Amino acid sequence: ETRVVLAICLIAVIVLCGFVLAIIAGLLPASNLTDFAYTAANGDIWFKILYAVIGIVVIIVSFMLMFFGLGKAPAPKTAQVATFESGSIVITVKAVEELVERFVHQDKNIKGLKTNVISNQDSLDINLDVSVLPEADIPQVTKDLQQGLSAHIQQHTGIVVSQVKIVVSGIRESTVRPA
Repeated sequence: ETRVVLAICLIAVIVLCGFVLAIIAGLLPASNLTDFAYTAANGDIWFKILYAVIGIVVIIVSFMLMFFGLGKAPAPKTAQVATFESGSIVITVKAVEELVERFVHQDKNIKGLKTNVISNQDSLDINLDVSVLPEADIPQVTKDLQQGLSAHIQQHTGIVVSQVKIVVSGIRESTVRPA
């Protein structure tokens, strides 16, 4: 939403600059600028109010965008691996998602995967959206995947996995076809 406001503000500034440059280059008559200035200074009260409101809105939006752009980029989401006297060790959620994807792709019954890892204070929640082969025993495959994935992530990161939620959202044929 901020990008849309920024784009609109920038388009307005570009149009205004193009208008002024066209007058300077002689492509538009200077009377256009003087007519605008005359209307703003001596025109009907409603034109003055309209121009004042537009000017104030542009100034406010410009300041908001300027200060919004100065903010720090958000830190990547992390999970605490360990804390020591000399410091701490964290792992990004993205790195955990990569571990999850590598583990899940080892199972030949799983053909599609969407991963979402949520970092809590001292544990992880893992949400998977998978597609399986038609011949897969879905209850057994998902049970094995839950248990194995939880143990795999805890073994490699040291972080407790509080839950592994699996949604089977599709049944897919194997992409390798016999010749």
